[in-house]
Amino acid sequence: MTIKPNCPISKASQTLGKKWNLQIIYYLRERKRFCELQEAVGGVNPATLSTRLQGLEKAKIIRRHEIPGVPRHVEYELTEKGHELIPLMYALAEWVNKWQKLDE
Repeated sequence: MTIKPNCPISKASQTLGKKWNLQIIYYLRERKRFCELQEAVGGVNPATLSTRLQGLEKAKIIRRHEIPGVPRHVEYELTEKGHELIPLMYALAEWVNKWQKLDE
């Protein structure tokens, strides 16, 4: 079966289907610093987290803020586009919880 390039599910999975991206989006419901996000997600190494954040920023799902000072730090937050994913993630979690219980 060939996946059509204009299929909306294919387009969504290109960004959201990458490892760690859903967790990153979920934990960015509140603005976080890089180190806070790494701790919240757990198990992701800094280089991978940085790469995923860059991809989500390019997709306009998150926004990066450089905070001046010594030491300088960076914070991330969801854009409007990113916030629109949160209800979908809650619905997905409900689906998993429902079927996980029934499948046991």
